[in-house]
Amino acid sequence: MNRTKLFILTLILASVFAVSCSVLNNPLKINDYALIHTDQGVFIIGLYEGTPLHKEIFLENICSGIYDSCLVYSIIPNGLMKAGLPEDITEEAILQENFTEKTIQPEINEKLINKTGAVGMLRLADEKNADRLSDTKLFYLVQGINLDEKTLKTLEAKRNAPIIADYLTIYLNKPENQIYKDSLDYYKIEGQNKNWSRLYADLTENIIPEIEKDGKKLFKINKYQTEMYQSIGGAPVYDGQYTVFGEIVEGIEIFQKFSEIKTGLNNKPKKNIYILSTEKLTKKEYKNLK
Repeated sequence: MNRTKLFILTLILASVFAVSCSVLNNPLKINDYALIHTDQGVFIIGLYEGTPLHKEIFLENICSGIYDSCLVYSIIPNGLMKAGLPEDITEEAILQENFTEKTIQPEINEKLINKTGAVGMLRLADEKNADRLSDTKLFYLVQGINLDEKTLKTLEAKRNAPIIADYLTIYLNKPENQIYKDSLDYYKIEGQNKNWSRLYADLTENIIPEIEKDGKKLFKINKYQTEMYQSIGGAPVYDGQYTVFGEIVEGIEIFQKFSEIKTGLNNKPKKNIYILSTEKLTKKEYKNLK
């Protein structure tokens, strides 16, 4: 290989490396957009560079018109709005069918969270989908609410409660820890809730190293999440569970219109909300729209 070719190859590799580092350092970067027309108004989704698999599948859906005439089919107050379902088909049927045919590997990132306006891909529940593989079609929009630090700590504790309870049961059933079990039982019977909570918290600290030793991660709301959920709101209980691949960059007021429609069983709107059409936008086209 002559020096000129070697120089060109070096430049190409350096460019690829620089782009890769940029995405890793800033997974929130947006270069592509999706324009969504509904019968309640229009909104635009910016698609994250940090989730390339989900971005490409979503853009394929947009360009092929898959979402045309589909529904915004579930509205959970102050939570999620689910979209992309054709009429006369159930969510479970779509998720199950796609799971056996095609799914997307998870691209979960601690910087890509379920803040208000976030867009994520739905999936089958953990019982059938332990690897948290995403569906290729159904997606959700996060409405959420603003949360104070105390509420965030409570949510964190609730997410971790099942795994902590399992480990604590094993810990308390060991003969050498019988005194702690007896104390918890006593406090509970006597209604000494503060003493019970204090001892339970102390014992939890004792078993956390065992949980981590087994390679299991407890749910932790970090500083970035705390700041975002306090300032703009969201639904932190879904963090780490679903892949968030974009966010609404224009038309977030559409949430208000959706929320005004009454819902029935399974949070289904009593009046259908239709996605009329969708369109892919480049960064230049998006800026021209603004």
